Amino acid sequence: MYKTLCMLVCVALCLPLAASGKDDGTDTSLIIQKAARHFVVQRDGSFTVTDESLIQVNETRGVAAAAQHAYSFNRTLETVEVLEAYNEKPDGRRIAVRPEQITLQQEGQYVGVPMFQDSQVKTVVFPEVAVGDKLYAKARFTRRAGIFPGQFFDTAYPSAYPTRELSQSYDLPADMPLHADADGFTATPASTHDGRTVYRWTYSQDAIARNEIGAVDYVDFGHHLLVSTFDSYAQLGLAYYKGNADAARPGDRVKAQVAVLVKDLRTPRDKALAIANWVRANIRYVATYIGNGGWVPHGAEDVLERHYGDCKDHATLTEAMLGAAGIDSTPVLINAGNVYKLQPVVVASFNHAIIYVPSLDLYLDSTAEDFDAGELPSTEWDKPVILTKTGQIGHTPVRQGVQRRSRLHMRLAADGSASFDDEFEIEGWGTETTRRMQRRLTQAQKATVVESWLNQIWVKGRGSLDTGDLEHPSQVHAYGVHGTADDWADFPGTIGWPAESGIDPNTSVKAAVLGMSLEATRTQPYLCQDGEFDEDAVIELPAGALVLAQPPDLHIDSPYFHYDAQFHLQAHALSMRRHLRAGKADSRVCTPADFQAMQSDIQKMVRDVRSQFILQLPEPQGG
Repeated sequence: MYKTLCMLVCVALCLPLAASGKDDGTDTSLIIQKAARHFVVQRDGSFTVTDESLIQVNETRGVAAAAQHAYSFNRTLETVEVLEAYNEKPDGRRIAVRPEQITLQQEGQYVGVPMFQDSQVKTVVFPEVAVGDKLYAKARFTRRAGIFPGQFFDTAYPSAYPTRELSQSYDLPADMPLHADADGFTATPASTHDGRTVYRWTYSQDAIARNEIGAVDYVDFGHHLLVSTFDSYAQLGLAYYKGNADAARPGDRVKAQVAVLVKDLRTPRDKALAIANWVRANIRYVATYIGNGGWVPHGAEDVLERHYGDCKDHATLTEAMLGAAGIDSTPVLINAGNVYKLQPVVVASFNHAIIYVPSLDLYLDSTAEDFDAGELPSTEWDKPVILTKTGQIGHTPVRQGVQRRSRLHMRLAADGSASFDDEFEIEGWGTETTRRMQRRLTQAQKATVVESWLNQIWVKGRGSLDTGDLEHPSQVHAYGVHGTADDWADFPGTIGWPAESGIDPNTSVKAAVLGMSLEATRTQPYLCQDGEFDEDAVIELPAGALVLAQPPDLHIDSPYFHYDAQFHLQAHALSMRRHLRAGKADSRVCTPADFQAMQSDIQKMVRDVRSQFILQLPEPQGG
């Protein structure tokens, strides 16, 4: 029933926002005639829930989506019983699902992640499904123990399909107050009888708007129902730490390993980074979700002995090793997805655990194997977090600085062919990520990098990637590409030459700028463009070529961008320089109002990266 920590929480990642006048996100292949869940919660946090659904198949493409109904559950802590299921034909006939059409299997694993789990899937396979059918299923889940003793929480989000009726009801002991936050859901007055209180909400929708490109997770802005018996996030954090504190006590093996790691290091920061880097390099990430393993880590000594574990295990071992080095730390609950705010009601929407060292103001994530200790993946920037040892709310850095530089030198020939060299540097965050990615490339892959880049701009060519020094990590990583192209310019004659100052189509100024213009308007919060780019290019022209026109320079300073573009003609060579520094000072998330405020500047930058030099090379005489 509940997703576990370290796994992506599948709560409406792709669900659209209920619209006002927009319906281009509506999926009409199915209609949800009824979706109802009724919870009966006990004081210890255990519960049963009856799940009932009636789905109408509206279009042929909806048959595959609706012809089976899957229930995922934890076989150690939960049971699921299918009480009734049938296919109702348009003429009123009901074709019952037979027992052999209800299958039980192990839940699929996430691709590329080793996993030990006891999650299973019970699947109802409906017979003879066709357009116009109504598929009914009713099941009962039983959860034998709460995730946190004496506590309960639940979330509900609308579907992408038109929904006639969605209802959620919760029956709890009257002395277990249920806190709720509802957007789009209508509450029925709570009723109390025989020492229990029943709460109920309903929802319906027709027109649905699509998710805008780059929008944050739907849970940050969309319709929802959140219920919880937790009074505060501090209470949740402390409950997590109380249940797991013993696991992080350092034993003899942990102490011995730490003594070796820190014996020649002087400062607490150097020791903390060395420990986190050792865990990152030596403890494999393996998801182990057995029993309540989604929330309960293994002991630090066990993790060290096995040399593998999930995010909670990594955090527990790191905390124990830091403690052995005399450095106090706390496990941190964080959402490592596209969620950027805490909900007003306390629900455990966290899917990851990392470590925070208060004395150093340092966050450590040893599961992020492509990042040096002290660096966080960008999905963990600007996140509210729970420091579980104290229950305090913390906040990860808004960003960690990175600068990308490119120096392009190209030589154009009279027949339109070209040779080129592009030297790159990446400084700050992500340097180790780039090195590790390049270390993994085979010789064949290195040989096709340049060809792939050129193919994306419809140029036929070839080249090679020089990965630079991959064995001596530093804060600056330099590498380069070298190659030739057969048909880059349509010489002779008068042509427009794109004023592009870099050839990497993925990390160039042009890619960054055009990425900002993918939506004409925005109604949803989204991730701002972020980072610093610096590009210089010199394009040598063939003898006799004339420059008839060149783009104008451009300078922009705003709360969102610093942008410079300069163009020069120097002795039969085109010289270009672009610099872009993008990012909102206090947040990774931009609002629709921010988007509106930056439109004028975005349009200017788009015109600039699409601008051209007008070149002329006369036809050869006597040809």
